[in-house]
Amino acid sequence: MAENQGLLNELKSLLKRKRSKQWYAEQLKITLSEVNELLKEMRGKNVDEGEQFLDSEPTHSKEFEQALRKVSNDKGTIESTITLDFEPKSDIELAELHKIDLEKYIITNYWSKVLPTGKFTSSIFSKRKGPEDYTADDFSKFLENYKSNYIPISSPKLDNDKSLVDIELSLSDYHLGKRYDDGDNDPETRATRFVHIAEALTHKVRSVYDINKVVFPISNDFFHTDNYQNTTTNGTPQDIILDYASEYEMGFNILVDTIKMLKTNSKHVEVILVQGNHDRTKSYYLAHALDIFFKNDKNISFVREEGLIKATVVGSTFIGFHHGNCKIDALPLLFATHPVYSKWFGDATYREVHTGDKHHYMAKEIKGVRIQQMPSLSGTDRWHKDNNFVHSVRAALALVYDFKVGKVAEFEERI
Repeated sequence: MAENQGLLNELKSLLKRKRSKQWYAEQLKITLSEVNELLKEMRGKNVDEGEQFLDSEPTHSKEFEQALRKVSNDKGTIESTITLDFEPKSDIELAELHKIDLEKYIITNYWSKVLPTGKFTSSIFSKRKGPEDYTADDFSKFLENYKSNYIPISSPKLDNDKSLVDIELSLSDYHLGKRYDDGDNDPETRATRFVHIAEALTHKVRSVYDINKVVFPISNDFFHTDNYQNTTTNGTPQDIILDYASEYEMGFNILVDTIKMLKTNSKHVEVILVQGNHDRTKSYYLAHALDIFFKNDKNISFVREEGLIKATVVGSTFIGFHHGNCKIDALPLLFATHPVYSKWFGDATYREVHTGDKHHYMAKEIKGVRIQQMPSLSGTDRWHKDNNFVHSVRAALALVYDFKVGKVAEFEERI
């Protein structure tokens, strides 16, 4: 009660400055709705006093009613100038006074100055938000309200004559929007190729086994660029066939189709985000969106937290994931000492680490840990051709794991 009275006294003092309700909320460190409740309480206690502060918004001069406002729909800009009895102190207050919707526009510049009359003239320049202006928080807020139309797909019936296994489906380093030097640059062809190869590998496995779980890494540079400047995460420019938005949208649709296909062929699908050096941010957004899309299916799960190392367990085998742009021989120790994965690593009978990055197949064993560098389906761009990084076999793999004895088979699909 005493605390509330204290806030009332502070608000009464602040109201004399004739600022916005939002400004009062910021000064008192309370919410806008709490400011409104305090104002109601003041009016209830003293009618005269309440009437004095009934309209606690700033009083504006006549010039305010005749504000200069230029709106350009073509350019997506708003320029506004108003005259006030006070100087605005925050972006929120500026936007409120100039009637700028901060969910749709960003403030690019503003200024104010004192007039000879003692009033203030305030000018603001804003532009409509483009895709590059939206933050991770904006993206998360959008996804919280997203309503997926996905209806969970039934798992297949099992064949009692076949062994039940877990598999990893690896279509590593796809670089969806990359411009190939050989001219194979039709986006639709590239999209259907991914799904068809994933389906072909799955059917090869199912011709011999029934599939319990599919581990499906979204892995190692699925996208070719990370931003609207068409560069990698670290800023290296790339030759592309798809701009940022087109690559993202096509990639989302590709993976929706692929995950649906995998669900029709297995009891469970575990999607694991393995971020690369080309698309660290964009691949995170992709995994987040896919997780929301499939959230109604309890048999499709996602490991999508931000971070460069991930892991899972299939039967008796530990599998660690890393892009591979590091000292490969140090990876076993990295997982063995990880605060979460070390227990999985220690409890497993067999241990593997899977990487990408180099676009060619390689396997080696370090102190009982098998390291497998996955091949890529990606073609060669001009830079790699000029520097003689060529001739790798373009391929994808399906790795088959028995629950007890570890990996028992490997299927390959080549271009």
